[in-house]
Amino acid sequence: IGAKFACPDRPVVALVGDGAMQMNGLAELLTLQRYQDRWVDPRLIVCVFHNNDLNQVTWELRAMGGEPKFEESQTLPDISYADVARCMGLSAIAVDDPDAVGPAWDSALAADRPMLLDFRTDPEVPPIPPHATWDQMKATAEAVLRGDPGGWHLIVQGAKTKAQEMRPARH
Repeated sequence: IGAKFACPDRPVVALVGDGAMQMNGLAELLTLQRYQDRWVDPRLIVCVFHNNDLNQVTWELRAMGGEPKFEESQTLPDISYADVARCMGLSAIAVDDPDAVGPAWDSALAADRPMLLDFRTDPEVPPIPPHATWDQMKATAEAVLRGDPGGWHLIVQGAKTKAQEMRPARH
């Protein structure tokens, strides 16, 4: 919202995890609704990565501490962010199908008002950066072996991610 006030004539995109959305973002949707008429270009897109997990914490515990996900403190309540946004008078699109991602962005960028995109994502797709250390990868493996609830799924997703990185680019 601060970026939008700084550049009211330009579209603004906020990329938000669902943990942050539940902590602060839901209240900020009310602020967005309140001030949207003040902007020359009303496009402010809030993209929520919806996986019902405090994902940054989960992956820090796995990769840095070798600890499995502690579901009691890291699993978030499942709500529809799109429905909440609509209740506040904003436009919203919920996306469960990867083939709908592009059309959802097209709609949001073409909108004449703020829009919330509620993207369902897989919490077990590891955010393994190219610079992940051996110790971080080892600790993640240890977390799986200690009984991480999504352990085998995250191994499969991690292997797929790394395989895609090594595959020659398609043009």
